[in-house]
Amino acid sequence: MTPLDVVARPDLLPWVALAPAAWLAVRALDAARARRVARAVGPRVGVLAAERSLRRRAVRRGLFAAGLACVLVAIAHPVAGAATGTADVRGVDLVVVLDVSRSMRARDVAPDRLGRAQQEVGALAARARGDRLALVVFAGEAVLAAPLTLDGAAVAELAALADPTDVGRGGTDLGAALDRALGALAGATGDHEAVVVLTDGGEVDARARAAAARCATRGIAVHVLGLGTERGGKIPVEGATGETFLRDPAGVEVVSRLDGAGLRALAAATGGTYAAGGATPDALVRLYDDAVAPLARKTLAVAVAKRRPNVYQAWGLVAFVLLLLDLGLSDRRRG
Repeated sequence: MTPLDVVARPDLLPWVALAPAAWLAVRALDAARARRVARAVGPRVGVLAAERSLRRRAVRRGLFAAGLACVLVAIAHPVAGAATGTADVRGVDLVVVLDVSRSMRARDVAPDRLGRAQQEVGALAARARGDRLALVVFAGEAVLAAPLTLDGAAVAELAALADPTDVGRGGTDLGAALDRALGALAGATGDHEAVVVLTDGGEVDARARAAAARCATRGIAVHVLGLGTERGGKIPVEGATGETFLRDPAGVEVVSRLDGAGLRALAAATGGTYAAGGATPDALVRLYDDAVAPLARKTLAVAVAKRRPNVYQAWGLVAFVLLLLDLGLSDRRRG
């Protein structure tokens, strides 16, 4: 049994410890008072402090502490019985971050890295019904292609149409993409929000690691699907004479390799999961099922618990009775 099974506000439950602390404090004060009286009165203290009066004072202290404990439990909103009504089911807010840089045209996975990523996003959109999806596309800069929406089919269509021309600057700025994803999740706490990145990595630089740290600070996990292979592939480009391959300034054909180690470390730094997307189809769906969908189940469990009948009134009534008995046993005499 967890604190959530007992009270709707488990964060307030530790305050109940004030009751035994108060009981110990007043008992210590009673003992100190008895010692002072004994020093002042001497041997006749046993006559002045009748045994019955001492017992009554001890009972009063116990009643006071018990009443205070009941008050503090009532403040934490105790719940009981089965859930009533239907809990509001809130899905996951998931930002899909899609790399559309030129290296994603490498064909070390079929049909190419970008094509495989687009297939994965389509399968995710079909799976994540009830969740809100957003789409960020990036290369040397990042663009929010679709804000959070329940229309997963529209997000999948936009992803299927994405290509390097959608982003004005070439390169792979993963840090800018993560910051853009954070902006799409304004006010998020990580309770039911996540980011998933589909990329070959390029080079996970200091800016990307700093952006990942900002995600972690907000409590938002970044999950990564790596596209490509460690062996790598050449990057095709269209030229006047047909298709050729991208060359570096020295004229050597560029081979783009998946930076699996860097992407795995980036995901781990945020509490996220890394998966390779080139070996088997629907890798993104499996990542969603294992690491993202449980966020919705967690949110539903909290909603159900908070809809259980609140019985703080009963605890308040018990506290009132106990404190009333405490006053009724007062040693004071009224003239």
